[in-house]
Amino acid sequence: MRVAIRTYRIPIIVTALMVIALAFWAWQTWQSIIERGQERQRQHAIGVFETIEGTIQVLGQNRLRRGQIESVLESIIRDSHVRFVILEEDGRRIFQIGDAPDTLVLPSPEGESYSKDRFILWRKVRMKGDAGVEGARVQPSMVGESDLTLGKSGQVMILGVEAPQDHGRYSRALQSMFLTLITGLLFVTASLVAWIMVIRSRLLTEQLETERAHRAHLEELGLAAAGLAHETKNPLGIIYGISQQIADNPEEPKQSRVMLEHIMDEVDKATARLGNFMTFARQRKVNATSLDTRKVGAKVGEILKPDFDAVGVKLEMSCASLRILADEEMLPQILVNLLLNSLHASSAGGKVTVRMERQGGRAALKVEDQGSGISPELLPNIFKPYVAGNADGHGLGLAIVKRFVEEHGWTIRVDSQLNRGTEVTVSGIGLSEAEETEA
Repeated sequence: MRVAIRTYRIPIIVTALMVIALAFWAWQTWQSIIERGQERQRQHAIGVFETIEGTIQVLGQNRLRRGQIESVLESIIRDSHVRFVILEEDGRRIFQIGDAPDTLVLPSPEGESYSKDRFILWRKVRMKGDAGVEGARVQPSMVGESDLTLGKSGQVMILGVEAPQDHGRYSRALQSMFLTLITGLLFVTASLVAWIMVIRSRLLTEQLETERAHRAHLEELGLAAAGLAHETKNPLGIIYGISQQIADNPEEPKQSRVMLEHIMDEVDKATARLGNFMTFARQRKVNATSLDTRKVGAKVGEILKPDFDAVGVKLEMSCASLRILADEEMLPQILVNLLLNSLHASSAGGKVTVRMERQGGRAALKVEDQGSGISPELLPNIFKPYVAGNADGHGLGLAIVKRFVEEHGWTIRVDSQLNRGTEVTVSGIGLSEAEETEA
C-alpha cells in the first residue's frame, strides 16, 4: 500500500490541491451570492426609508395630525415588507408604527444591521423646515405631551424591513455554481484517472520488460544447467560406478570400502542437487488438468511414508475429495518438497498434517508440522535459492515450490514459530468445472 501511495503521490497531491481550489472557489462564490443578495436588500431598504421619510415630511407639511399620519403610513406599509417605523428624539421614542420591539439599542447614531429575516436601518431625519402638527400629542407612555415637530437635529428614524428572499435568483445562481463545480470535479477526476492509467501503463510496461529479461535470463540459465548436467552427470556416474565396483571387491580393506561408500554418498548428493538446480532453472509451461486431491495426496503419502517411519514422525493425510486444476507433475512435486521440509524440521514423536480443503470458490493446501520452526530473521528469505534452515539442506526446495505456485497463479504463505512448528498454506487453487457444478 505504501509503495502504491509513493508511486502515485504526485497525481494525488495535485488532485487534492485542485479539489481544495474548487472548494475555495465554491465558498467564495457562495459568499459573493450572499453578499449580492444582502446588497440588494440593503438598497431596497434604503429606497423604502427615503420613501417613508419623504411621505412623513409631506404629511407633516400638510399639517396632518399624528393619528392621521399614522393611519396613512399604516395603510402604506400594510401589504409591504416594512415591519415597523420608529421616530426617536434624543433617545426617546416619539413616533411608532407597526410591530416594533419594546426596546431597541442602537450602537451608533446612524447605521444598519442584518439578521436572517430582518434588515434594520436607522438614519438621522433629513427633513427640511419645521413641520409642526397642530394638536398632535404623543402617547403618555412614550413621552410628555408635546407637538410632533419634524426636522430637529436630534431626531432619528428607524426602519425595520423584512428581508425578502429572491428564491428564483438564488436558485439560478446556485445551479450555475453547482454546475461549474460538478464540471470541475469531473474534470479533476478524469485527469486523475488518466494520469494514474498512464503511470500504471508505464509501470506495467517496465514490469513486462523486466519479466521478459528475467525469463530470458532463466532460459539461458536453463540451457547452462542442461549443459552442466550433461557434462557433469557422466563423470559423476563413472565415479559412482568405479567406487561401487571397488567397494564390492571383498579383498579391499574395510576402511577403504567405508571411504568408498562416503564417496558414493557425496556423488548421490551432488547428483540430487544438480537435479534440483535443473528443476529450478528450467522454464516449464503449466499444463493444468483436473486432478483428484485425495488420490494425489495418497500417492505422495505412500511414497514418503517410509522416510517418515524411519525417523518416527507421523504423517497424517486429510485431503477432501476435490477436483482441482493443476499440473499433474508440478502438484506432487510441490507436496513432496513441502513434506520433506517438514520432515527435516521434525523430531521423533512429531506429526506432520496435510489438509486440502475448500475455501469459497477455491481450494487451499496446508502442510503443518510440529518441528523446530523457522527463525524470524530467516523467514523473509526462505523462498530465495540456496537459503536453507538446516546445514544439510540445499535451499532449493521452497524456491521450486514458490516457482511452481506462481506459475499456477496461486499464492503461498508461511507462518512459523521457533520450537512450535510451521504451517505453509497454498491458496487460490482453482476448482475444475465438474467440482464447481457439484458445488
